Parts: sequence; structure tokens; C-alpha cells
Amino acid sequence: MAQSISTFRQGAQNKALLAFIILACIVITLYVNAVMGIDVVYTHLFYIPIILAGVWYHRKAVFIALFLGLSHVAIGYYLAGRIIPDTFIRAGIFIIVALVVGYLSEKRDKLYDSVRLLLESTDEGIYGVDGQGRCTLINRSALKMLGYTMEEVIGKNVHDLIHHTKRDGKPRIREECCVARTLATGVGYRDSDDVFWRKDGTTFPVEYSSNPVTVDGSITGAVVTFIDISERKRAEEEIEEAKRQAELYIDLMGHDINNMNQMGIGYLELAMDRLKLSGEDRQYLLKPLEALYDSSRLIDTVRKLQLAKEGAVKREKVDACRILHEVISQYSHVPGRDVTIQFSPSGPCYVMADDLLKDVFSNIIGNAIKHSRGAVAVEVKVSHVLEGSQMLYRFDISDNGPGIPDNVKKKLFRRYQRGDFEATGHGLGLYLVKALVDDFHGRVWVEDRVPGDYTKGCRFVVMLPALTSSPSSQSQAR
Repeated sequence: MAQSISTFRQGAQNKALLAFIILACIVITLYVNAVMGIDVVYTHLFYIPIILAGVWYHRKAVFIALFLGLSHVAIGYYLAGRIIPDTFIRAGIFIIVALVVGYLSEKRDKLYDSVRLLLESTDEGIYGVDGQGRCTLINRSALKMLGYTMEEVIGKNVHDLIHHTKRDGKPRIREECCVARTLATGVGYRDSDDVFWRKDGTTFPVEYSSNPVTVDGSITGAVVTFIDISERKRAEEEIEEAKRQAELYIDLMGHDINNMNQMGIGYLELAMDRLKLSGEDRQYLLKPLEALYDSSRLIDTVRKLQLAKEGAVKREKVDACRILHEVISQYSHVPGRDVTIQFSPSGPCYVMADDLLKDVFSNIIGNAIKHSRGAVAVEVKVSHVLEGSQMLYRFDISDNGPGIPDNVKKKLFRRYQRGDFEATGHGLGLYLVKALVDDFHGRVWVEDRVPGDYTKGCRFVVMLPALTSSPSSQSQAR
């Protein structure tokens, strides 16, 4: 509204000024020719209102030129007592000047309107400054965020208006401002966490950037874009608070609940060792004992998954075959189960990983035993695979268990994936496997041990980049 009123006032002032200049030019012409007695029609000043009309009203200036041209002819006729042909030439020149100036001004204003439309169609605040940091243009979004009117900003030093003080209340040195640095060096700068000051004295967090405006190699100013990041800040704070709460729950689960699990496990194991129980009675104790084991493993899995996602575990050169040996030793003697695991590596197989690699193999081999009935045979093979210029180790872990249907294979590694098929209740285990293998820049998938017949067991395949050079170079390559 204020801008419309200002535009209306400016238009009225222009009309009044143009009318005054036209009148003044006619009066001066009559005075020079009629009073001073100069016989040449003195209408040189008529170009001034014609040019101004062309700038302000574009092609409508032709009407002003026509009026002044006829005035020129009339004055010539008054002085000579006859129509002078040369006066028509001057009148024609008036019209040509009006057309040229009006056309060029119209083109300029259309270009300016297009630029203004672009500036006003964005939610980002945009303003321009000259070489001294004074505002030369500013869009509506910037004015809205800052609480100023255009008249209060244009021509003022923007740094003194909106960027004079830091978030902590200390004065901001002008040379530290991105805009000042851009004007001094001609290089663009960005600050992703700063504050601007509104007219009412309040602040809001911004991300802003400044880029130089150069003409013939000289820095003539800068263009600044900024956005209000208050919502982003609030979201980041909410995420941070949620992260703290999650860490609190994980710590609680990892410490207190796990301690209670261990107490329950201890008493149940003690009862099974000391009490004279029948086979059926032992099963009544074995089931809750297995549930507590699963609960403790779940807690350990969640903690390890958290460490993996945070990158808190240091990567180093590890022998994946040695880790496989440790896992196989752990699962080769499961009480009450007939387990056979075959593994004959030809030597060490070094990869860039961490201690969590053991959980990858432990989950896969442990699941093969857990989700099978009766005697189970697991076969582990290691081979080299060349993909392009990269050498990888391929670890095939096959079992003769119940297998996994094709429709379950596709979603087996999803978080908390469970289905109605007996062997798919892996919870976070295989999700952890996928997350860890991805972090090691490898791949993992499952396929049928006997192609086309899932009931003959399954084969998990883990592909990991082979460490063929120094660990430092591998780390840099990542």
C-alpha cells in the first residue's frame, strides 16, 4: 500500500515537473524571439521536455513532441508572417527524438520489470549494495523479514542497519562481514550461521551469501541473498533433543536392563545346574533363558549399530578369515545341536574394516543354526573376484536349512523385517549386517544354495574390497 502511494506521488510530481518545463521552454522561446527580436525560432530547449517525456511515458512522448513541434511552426509563422518549411523539419526531428527515446526507455523498463519480477517471486531476501556498502536495490521478501520500508533502506549502509552486532551482543567488525570481504577481494563468500537485526531490534538466524558485481574488471558493488533459518534451527534443536533422548534410552537399555538380564541368566543357569530337573522341567527354564539371551544380544546389536552409524569405531587392516575362524569356533559346539561347519581358507584375507565385522559373520552363521532343525551343515568359502580394476573377497556362507522363499529374499535386510515364513524372524540382525557391509563399501545378498529350489537351504554372499595396498592409502581412497 505504502509503495503504491509512493508511486502515485512520484507520478504526480513527474507530471507537474514536465508541465512546468514545457511552459518554461515556451516562455523562454517567446521572450527570445518576440522580446529580444531574434528572428531564428529559438526552440532548442524543447528537446528537454521531449526527452523527459520519453523516459517517463515512453512512446506517449510523441504527443508532447507533436504539440511542441506545432508550437515551433506557429512561432515561426508568427515571426515571419508566413509558413517556413524549415520549421517542419525541426518539428519532425522532435517526433523522431520522442519515438527513439520512448522506444529505448520502454525496452529498458521492461527489462527492469522482468528483473524486479524475478526478485519479487522468490522467498529469499535479496539486496544489492554499491562499492561503499549502500543499498541500491532490495526485494519485498527482504523488506518483510527485516521490517523496513524501501525508503528506509535505499541509499543507507546495510551493514549499519542489519549486521552491526553479533548474536552474543558484541559489535561486529565490518571487515568480518562477507559483504565487506566481497567488496574488498571480488570473491564470493557464504556464512551458514549468522544473525541479522530487524528494525524493531530483534534478531533472526540467517544463512547468507555475497557475490561481487564487476564492470570492466572493477568491483562496483555486491549482491546479497539470505534466508531465515529459524525453522531449520528449531528442527535441528528438536533432532538434537530427540538424539539425546534416544541415547539416554540406549544407555538405559544397555546398562540397567542388560544388568537385569544378566542377573536373570545367572539364576536360571544356576537353577539348571543345581536342581534335579526332568527333561520337560528343564525346557520350562530353557525357554526364558533363551529369551534373556536374545534380549541381551538385541541390546548389544543396537549399541553396535549406533556406533557404526556414528562412525565411532576406527577402521583398520583386519584379517577377515581370522575373524571367520573365531566365529566358527564359537558356533561349532552348540549344546544340544549337531553342527558341522566347513572352512578351509588358503591364507589371510585382509580388508579395511573394524571389530564389528565379526558381527556380520556371527549373525549369518548364527541364523543358519538358529533357524534350522536337527543336524545342520554350514560351508564357508572364500574367493577372489575382480570387478573392473577393483579386487574383492567373496565370502559364501551356505547352509542346508529350510531356505528362504524368493519373495522374502527381497526384503530380508530391511529394518525389523518379519514375515510369516519361519526363517525370516531376524529382527535387527540382518539389518545390522547390511548396514555394516555398506559401511565397509561392500555388498551382501542371499540366494538359493541349490539354484531354483529354496527348500535346499540358502547361501549368503558377502563382498568386501580386498586390501591390496597400505591401509593409509585405502583409507584415503574412501
